[in-house]
Amino acid sequence: MKSQYQINHAADWHYDKNRAPSTELQHVGHINVDSAQEIVKRMLAQPYDLGGIKRIHSGNPAISVDNASINERSRHMRDLGYTKDHYFIEFNNDIVDDFAASMKQKYNLLYEHHCAIIIPPGQCMPVHGDTYSYLMRFMKRDNPEVKYDLKKNARRYLTFLTDWDWGQSFGAGNAMQWQWEKGDTYAWDHKLIHWCSNAGLAPMVFFEITGLEL
Repeated sequence: MKSQYQINHAADWHYDKNRAPSTELQHVGHINVDSAQEIVKRMLAQPYDLGGIKRIHSGNPAISVDNASINERSRHMRDLGYTKDHYFIEFNNDIVDDFAASMKQKYNLLYEHHCAIIIPPGQCMPVHGDTYSYLMRFMKRDNPEVKYDLKKNARRYLTFLTDWDWGQSFGAGNAMQWQWEKGDTYAWDHKLIHWCSNAGLAPMVFFEITGLEL
């Protein structure tokens, strides 16, 4: 291992791996997701036909995105041995817009954006902290008059669209979660490190929504 990359301690958290988990990962509710189940079946059957994008953790070494933190993390992933075969599938289109509208209303979010994600068996989303770069970019571009504090007002919620299966896990900080049911919704501390992995035999599907509570 040749990379000297260090996780950015951006969250207001202790970063002590030996401390017992506390409230850094919160179960904030359970939502009826029956209306999304037919869409989930279609996403799993034909992900790329429905607009899914293969997101490779190591990035494309020939392309530098407009985010220094992401570029550095991608280089680190390549140094550690992540390849184009390590990925997740992301849907940023309108496929879950109806579900997103209900979530936006439930959590009083403004200026939201959302996505659905598939973690296939044998794949993961490596540990990382969110930068909220997309939220900041489009607020600066489209809503420069809106005043907000990222730590105080930004919100991100994750809702599982499939039940937990053996081999699957989700974590933030020192807290780990398993045995979730579809509809279980979680939030974590601002910019806290989090990850998920699928060492099971069934796909793992969840929905994320990000916005401002003003």
